[in-house]
Amino acid sequence: MLRAVPDVNVIISAVITPSGYPGRIYAAWKRRRVFFITSPVIIAKVVEVLRRPHIAEAYSIDEADISALRSLLEKRTIRTPHLLDLHVVKEDPEDDNIVIAAVEGKADCIISGDKHLK
Repeated sequence: MLRAVPDVNVIISAVITPSGYPGRIYAAWKRRRVFFITSPVIIAKVVEVLRRPHIAEAYSIDEADISALRSLLEKRTIRTPHLLDLHVVKEDPEDDNIVIAAVEGKADCIISGDKHLK
């Protein structure tokens, strides 16, 4: 089965627009057709982004929704320890977290809309 690291933007997009491509990928993960690889850093970033007032208000996301998503990501993903210290994405150093999860989790691919992660 495919082992993929979803970028934070993919998870966020799937939550706020389930009908798009990220939503389809997310649905495949929920149906257990793909394994998602994450890390504590990736999950924390998803939570932080969803808590931003302009996102939470625009998409009616509350703490219960965020807690449920965090729990799902913690239980149903392959979580890596985030121990590597890599600095490879000069355009967006935060994306190093995605690369670290991919390397540690032996991912087949990274799913991202960022052109520097494609």
